[in-house]
Amino acid sequence: MNKWFIADTHFSHVNIIKYTSRPFKNIEEMNRELIENWNALVAKIDLVFFLGDFGMGSTEHLRAINQQLNGQKICIRGNHDGTPSKLYKIGFLVVLESAIIRVGHHDIELTHRPSIEIPDHFQLYGHVHEKSSNKLLRNQLNLCVEVWNYRPVHEKQIISILDKAENNKSSISS
Repeated sequence: MNKWFIADTHFSHVNIIKYTSRPFKNIEEMNRELIENWNALVAKIDLVFFLGDFGMGSTEHLRAINQQLNGQKICIRGNHDGTPSKLYKIGFLVVLESAIIRVGHHDIELTHRPSIEIPDHFQLYGHVHEKSSNKLLRNQLNLCVEVWNYRPVHEKQIISILDKAENNKSSISS
């Protein structure tokens, strides 16, 4: 089982194409490409940590999209997601406001909105879309789809980025 991370798909959100300059003609093309990109990487048995803002539309519409996506999905609720009850109905296995998990040897905070003050620990987040295009800014890693070519990010890639950041800190403080 692999672990994947992704944020801010905004399925069926008409205005997100314009707001974030997404390279899609319409929501049908955007939804199709996001689903294809996701399923090209994620297997049915994989675990996906979704960091908020899944999509717009009725519960039934979003459930139909979620059912097309591979993996067992854990949702960190975003500001456009609605209630935890709705997210469970859409098909998320677990719905949380935030979480601390272990990725490699790192304790990582999963959240939708990044902390204003830089935390002492590593933090994976969404919400800001392309506005934080440097993937890693100090201890915070932006997982918005715009930054990752509209694809989920594999745990090994995150570990590699965090290991390099940790090594840079230790060489600076030595």
